[in-house]
Amino acid sequence: MQSKEIIKLIVTIVERRQGAVIARQYSQTGSFLHFQCSGYGTASSELLDVLGFGTSERDILLSYAAASTVDTLLHDLNNAMRASVNAKGIVFSIPLTAISNPVAAKLFSDMPTNSQQGEIDMQPQSNNSLILVLVNPGHTDQVMDTAKQAGARGGTVIRARWADPDQTAASKFYGITVQSEKELLAIVATAQTRNLIMESINQQHGLDSEAGAILCSLGLDNVVRLN
Repeated sequence: MQSKEIIKLIVTIVERRQGAVIARQYSQTGSFLHFQCSGYGTASSELLDVLGFGTSERDILLSYAAASTVDTLLHDLNNAMRASVNAKGIVFSIPLTAISNPVAAKLFSDMPTNSQQGEIDMQPQSNNSLILVLVNPGHTDQVMDTAKQAGARGGTVIRARWADPDQTAASKFYGITVQSEKELLAIVATAQTRNLIMESINQQHGLDSEAGAILCSLGLDNVVRLN
């Protein structure tokens, strides 16, 4: 294992009950550490029917692996493995700046000896970002409508809450009352639409509005849309 090897996070968003299936498929290609949580998609029931989705419920799979393993997997998902993955959704990878040493040691030691480290050319690199919007419950649909008008294709919602050390129903954030319960809206967007989406959401649903949106974005390595 070369010291320059890093670890990446793969985020896989698929239909409910597909997360465990995908995790098993991933593990056959290398050493992964998986965590799974739940969410739901923002598409209307009519659009779900058109796209072939049976439900708006989603499994969100968070997988850690060595960068070469991740790059190989996403390359294959976009090519040789595409037909064999019986799931609809999206997969993207994010390079990590740090991870705990025991996790890194486990992932590196279990890498297959035939790993194609340094041999996979993932060009062209993805030109996408992950926009994360933390909003008050009941406002996700309006925020997503604004995002779509600015060019977003869709999003996934994850239930969350404000980490309040005083355990009160609301906290003060720069003088603004912040509700404890939250919904986290995750949107994958291109570089061309990212700024417009974020600006539109901030203008119409910002921290000083009823939605109380807090936004950030981070760059993605590669994005694969599953059929």
